Amino acid sequence: MAQTAQKPLSKQAETELDTIGAELRANARKREQKRQSARQIAQEAENLRKQMIDIARTQGASEKRAAVYRSRLVALNLLETDMTRRLGTMRNKQARLLSALQIYSRNPPPTIFVSSRKANDAVIAAIILKDITPELKKRAQALSDQNRTLIKLRRDAALQNEALFISESDVSEQQQELERLMAQRAELEDQLLREADAIEARNLQLEARQRELRGLAPLRALQTPDKGLNLQVPVVGTRKGSYGETVDGQLLRGLRLETAPGTQVRAPGEGEVEYAGPLNGYGQVIILNVGGDYRVVITGLGRVYVDQGKTVGRGEPLGRTSNLTDKPTSVYVELRQGDAPVNPAKGFDLSKL
Repeated sequence: MAQTAQKPLSKQAETELDTIGAELRANARKREQKRQSARQIAQEAENLRKQMIDIARTQGASEKRAAVYRSRLVALNLLETDMTRRLGTMRNKQARLLSALQIYSRNPPPTIFVSSRKANDAVIAAIILKDITPELKKRAQALSDQNRTLIKLRRDAALQNEALFISESDVSEQQQELERLMAQRAELEDQLLREADAIEARNLQLEARQRELRGLAPLRALQTPDKGLNLQVPVVGTRKGSYGETVDGQLLRGLRLETAPGTQVRAPGEGEVEYAGPLNGYGQVIILNVGGDYRVVITGLGRVYVDQGKTVGRGEPLGRTSNLTDKPTSVYVELRQGDAPVNPAKGFDLSKL
């Protein structure tokens, strides 16, 4: 940015410039410390996000396990119902037989009053009773075994039900905890970056005061922007490529800016968010309709704060550049009229870049 000297410095101006210079250096250190802290928190949030992805990958296995538990639980419940029914029937039969035998054993017919035929029947009954006793014991043992099996089935069903609950709730609890931690870190990261932005804004004021004291004024842009648009550059950064230039083998149809990681991206003007989110090959993208058949396309964001359909005001935060690196990040801004890219100088004041 070309500048022209207009007047010599006074002693008072030199003193103020020294004070401003010292504050600028101190602010630069503070700003970098806050950005570094925010970067560490952003990395923690990224690690948590990766854990969420891992959980999502293993969730399929958990869901399969839960399906197995449900299937086993249904089978156990059906088996318990059937066994309860069969045990009830067996108990009823056994109870009737034992009741009849007990009555017979308590009240045998007196021998003197028994006819020979009835005596024969009594002998036969005694023989049958003797023969049936082992069978009765066997049935009683079977009944006991079945009862123990039923108790075990009920215990297994309870265990399967507990396993199902744990399987279904474990993933949900982990996800909720990770989401809480991610939101907490995102809030802290934003706070630190807002503080860094405030320091940056203060430094811009100090630098403007430096230029004023030195009698320097920036030259205006050769091309005057469309006053109907009056858009502001969405990030504080350095121009690394302009409309019509070839950068890294790519012909630019917009403006490429280099900015610090975690830099806030603001709305260049009032408008409606037509798109906000990831786009293949472009990362996080925002398309803002600023009226008059003009749209501003911004790519290179790490985080997006706004949703599609939202109306934003000039200077409202839209998102931030990636804060997962200590290297400068690149933001690309394109002005479109209809579907065709036009020179951003038509709508933006580029004199300060």
